Amino acid sequence: MAEKKKGSPGMTIFSPCRVAVAVSLAMVVLGGIGVAIWALVTYLSRTEDTGLYDVQVSSTDKRLRVFDSAQRRWRHICSSSADQLLASISCEEMGFVRVVNFSSIQQSNDHDFFCVKENELTYGKKISTVLYPCECETGEVLALTCQDCGRRSLTEERIVGGVDAKQGRWPWQVSLQYDGVHQCGGSIISDRWIVSAAHCFPERYRHVGRWRVILGSIYNNPTHKNVVIAEVQTVVYHSSYLPFVDPNVEDNSRDIAVLALTAPLQFTDYVQPVCLPTHGQRLVDGQMGTVTGWGNTGYYGALANILQEANVPIISDIVCNAPDYYDNQITTSMFCAGFEKGGIDACQGDSGGPFVTEDCLSKTRRYRLVGVVSWGTGCAMAKKPGVYTRVSRFLPWISTAMRTYEGNPGVHKMARV
Repeated sequence: MAEKKKGSPGMTIFSPCRVAVAVSLAMVVLGGIGVAIWALVTYLSRTEDTGLYDVQVSSTDKRLRVFDSAQRRWRHICSSSADQLLASISCEEMGFVRVVNFSSIQQSNDHDFFCVKENELTYGKKISTVLYPCECETGEVLALTCQDCGRRSLTEERIVGGVDAKQGRWPWQVSLQYDGVHQCGGSIISDRWIVSAAHCFPERYRHVGRWRVILGSIYNNPTHKNVVIAEVQTVVYHSSYLPFVDPNVEDNSRDIAVLALTAPLQFTDYVQPVCLPTHGQRLVDGQMGTVTGWGNTGYYGALANILQEANVPIISDIVCNAPDYYDNQITTSMFCAGFEKGGIDACQGDSGGPFVTEDCLSKTRRYRLVGVVSWGTGCAMAKKPGVYTRVSRFLPWISTAMRTYEGNPGVHKMARV
């Protein structure tokens, strides 16, 4: 696809989330993808070291709590003048992008609390580093609600080798169109922001008013039912995406961009945001993920008319950097996913689209945007899997871009933060 441009408290191996993911992997195996046996064995053989993420919001009273790794206990957060900032940063840390509301509520009979070092609280820094055990003299703790994400409202269940997606199955998937022609995919992360790839915005495609976002449907044709058309106000791409600096450079690191819409989206059964990774979340070698898009169904094929989906396993960096794979071209800001024998892959036109995995880090099963379709050699070739931007490496960049360029029209470039 070189031209594709397309926690902390431990849980047992039989935790409900782990079993659910294992069942999903087993279904893929039974579906006829024999190579996925390796993925299943690899995934189940790993020690469960994530369990619940160490920052949580109670589903009943919305109180924020953080796991004290030293004392091995959960603590609620004592309310302070930094509540608004802490609420916003906490939601981002959990992958929820933004806070909906927050409040201070009377503490219960609990005796385990954290207080905040207010002058040290900042975006991009894990909140656990600015908390310390205290008695909570205010008598109130922080409660908050984050924007929901990564869940499908509907339960019904041409990527090369993929299958047609069902309506509403991937409600965060969008088509980015320039002058009415599909160019790239993207993922909804909030009611105003979309994540895509930097390489989708070369100089010839930087007239922001000529971009449109098509969402809410498995069809990328605006005449189809349920299709929503949104206008783009702002594009921000990573200024260190080197092919834009020197066309002869083959390093595709930092291939990421975000887009702001001119008006907020109305979420429906067919339009929903996907979660971002939690801060510090690691990819699991062998874990199955899903890539979706309207890209070519073969290297020399045409764009798909219906959204395609394909399940492929994450490949370790060591394997993907081997001489017969990509020979050390995979940097820390990328990862590979696919099968050794090929056959299933993203292709031209899938660029910028989502690679998602499912987890239970926030108690509820959610999909997270762990990868953005970036590059590769050919499409679905043996030992040439798809290469994806590793989203977890760019969480501070995404957060800063959204806060810096909110309401700032045009196309902008922003360096690493």
